[in-house]
Amino acid sequence: MVELSRRLNEIDCIFRLHWGRVRAEAGPFVLAAVIFPTATYIFARAVADQTTAVRAGRFLVGSVVLSLSLTSISWLGYLLLENRFTGRTKLLATSPLAPSSYLFGIVAFAAVQTALGISALLLFAGLSGVQVHLAPVPFIITVLLAMLCLCGLSVVVATRARSFSEGSLLTDTLGAGLVFFAPVYYSADILPPIVRPLAEWLPTACTARALFCAFDGRAAPLPELLALAAMAGTALALGARSLRWTED
Repeated sequence: MVELSRRLNEIDCIFRLHWGRVRAEAGPFVLAAVIFPTATYIFARAVADQTTAVRAGRFLVGSVVLSLSLTSISWLGYLLLENRFTGRTKLLATSPLAPSSYLFGIVAFAAVQTALGISALLLFAGLSGVQVHLAPVPFIITVLLAMLCLCGLSVVVATRARSFSEGSLLTDTLGAGLVFFAPVYYSADILPPIVRPLAEWLPTACTARALFCAFDGRAAPLPELLALAAMAGTALALGARSLRWTED
């Protein structure tokens, strides 16, 4: 019980450390989590010149996935890179803090920022008149699995990058690229056949298909949830394995 209490306290410390950055730099967070995905949603609807429920639902799902990706990879990756290359990670390593507590603290922070960003998008959709028949349980499970997967990828990149600039470029590219390369805003039919199988099973594509069902009041497809669970477990395992307390 004492050990569990100590671990929970460590996780809470890491969460507060990163949450303080969001409070201090709320502008960039809101830009990545809300403003840019919302602008993309409006742009997609305008370019498509469609107002049907199917189109509107697809674009809303795409914006939710974009918010997930930008916050869980780009924004979180930036914070982790800063921790590493400013020496904060080394400072934490000198304290009696377990690497697993650091990782779980990051995951807790990612979960809160994900909830804030997606809640704002859903509020905007409701004010815009988009009809969403949300199935809460499939929605929460899908978002949680996607967040864990993307968070794990962010940790891997942030711990393996050779410089701050290289890591920032990789996290920014992944944050946007995993959304726009995957059939999220568009149908997979327009992709070249040679890349279609890969694109359709990117974590963002699986997330989009599962969320589309959840937004329609249906259960998320089991293959997508299993794929997301496998990718989340693999990404977190790789992230934990690559986590560096000391540099080579």
